[in-house]
Amino acid sequence: MGRGNNLFRFGGFLLDTDERVLLRDGRLVPLPAKVLNTLILLLQNSGHLVEKDVLMQEVWPDEYVEEGNLAQHIFILRKALGEGTGSPRYIETVPRRGYRFVAEMIEPEEEDDYDKPIDFLSVLPFINVSNDPSMEYLSDGIAEGVMNSLSQLPQLKVMARSTAFRYKGSGIDPREVGRSLGVRAVMTGVVQQLGEQVVLSVELLDVADGSRIWGELYHKKSSDIFSLQAELAAEISEKLSLKLGGWQRERLARRFTVNKDARDFYLKGRYCWARRAIEDLKKGVEYFRRAIAEDPDYSLANAGIADCLVLLGLFGAEDPREIMPQAKAAAMKAIASDESLGEAYASLGQIKLIYDWDWPAAEADFQQALRLNPTYPTAHQWRGEHLVSMGLFDEGLAELKKAREMDPLSLIINANLGLNYYWARRYDDAIAQLKRAVELESNFFRAHLHLGMCYVSKLMYPEALAELEKARSISENSWTLAALGHCHASFGARAKADEFLNQLLELSHSQYVSRATIALIYAGFEDRIDQTIEWLERAYEERSGLLIWLKVWPMFDRLRSDKTFHRLLRRIGFADFATKP
Repeated sequence: MGRGNNLFRFGGFLLDTDERVLLRDGRLVPLPAKVLNTLILLLQNSGHLVEKDVLMQEVWPDEYVEEGNLAQHIFILRKALGEGTGSPRYIETVPRRGYRFVAEMIEPEEEDDYDKPIDFLSVLPFINVSNDPSMEYLSDGIAEGVMNSLSQLPQLKVMARSTAFRYKGSGIDPREVGRSLGVRAVMTGVVQQLGEQVVLSVELLDVADGSRIWGELYHKKSSDIFSLQAELAAEISEKLSLKLGGWQRERLARRFTVNKDARDFYLKGRYCWARRAIEDLKKGVEYFRRAIAEDPDYSLANAGIADCLVLLGLFGAEDPREIMPQAKAAAMKAIASDESLGEAYASLGQIKLIYDWDWPAAEADFQQALRLNPTYPTAHQWRGEHLVSMGLFDEGLAELKKAREMDPLSLIINANLGLNYYWARRYDDAIAQLKRAVELESNFFRAHLHLGMCYVSKLMYPEALAELEKARSISENSWTLAALGHCHASFGARAKADEFLNQLLELSHSQYVSRATIALIYAGFEDRIDQTIEWLERAYEERSGLLIWLKVWPMFDRLRSDKTFHRLLRRIGFADFATKP
């Protein structure tokens, strides 16, 4: 029997029936033996009804038990899986008959696949054993540099930093982490500063059997750290028997910067960018600009500036007409410094999508980004969102799932996968996915915001209001105010909706407020279609990036039969459209 028959992967969970362990994002989930047996039986029959009698006979073969015992075990199992009330995410109850496991299963590789060359690895955060806390950025920077270098190779998939670094300081066995992430190999390292010398011990482990593929001990001067990153990447590619062309060897050897301060500012900027809150994005711009002040030719930092500015414009924090040209200039500068930088082409593609509304040019840049860096999660994410905005739901969602595969613990990728299920009107899938994002980070306001939007479309007023108020409590901004106003208007609370509308209008006198958010509130009223279109026209004049989702946005369904709305869609670039996508 292949090894894959004993591994079950779903969501962030991995069940190994040989070892009789359940892991969640690499962490052990303790379960009583018979509760574990119940889970195994449900997984072995995933998607199919398992009758109560069958469950009791299999789990308690030598003793008599009542249905209450089984119900108690199901309750414990649901609690361990984090399943709450409402639509079942994992275990569905079939009244008076039994239970069905309903979560999507991710097929693990069979044992024979482990004989194939290793093509998917994760570089785990290196451990700093020095007494100097400032060495954390050095240890993180070395690991980050190796990731960046290896991710350029089309033969190799590399787990994204935001997922790999969630295991920083966890003390979890690397093999367990590798199994949880679904990678074939993991790289670990220990860093120590001894005077002017940096001592680095690294290992590459095979996740399948725990064997040591390669290991090395390095003694380097602090000034040689940048060359060490390239050396490590080259060693790994050799040990994995990757056949590299000349251009690939050059890309492994390249250094994005040799300035330690520039690299540190860049890492801080990327951390802020990944958070996606308005305040964090503004901080990210500051950090990236400080990186460029240290190294004017630092192409990754210019791409980072473009990414932050793009999102500030898209999220309505800045006027797109002012900030998007700056974003494009930063992306173009990054490409001028390094034409092989996939991240910069992804940034440029996003600008052409949400500001230029040039779909073919955006697609060309996304494709170029993925040719240069096939495992760059954000390129997959943005291309997927582009396809969804055009109504190509299956293709777009497939691309977003690739992004999640590369970065399964990314807050924004998990939340935006849920958002795009919402655009596709797969509301139950959207809610399940967004709850997963909330589990990753309970205070990630975008996950709560998108959940609220889903509940509005499902006509679940109390649930919608609760999620939107939660989003507002985390980050009060024009988006959360607009969504709350739309919610109240949709459910007939006109006075309350007008309060939020007036609040946004008043706010627009002192700071920039996207006209699209004001249109969103008007769209919640049945009798304010003219005002909705008026504000959408204003949003068109300011080139709001939110308009690219008009074709698929459920909150604007009241306008689908309006001819003026049809003309607006054509002007944005949607040559064809449906009454409802």
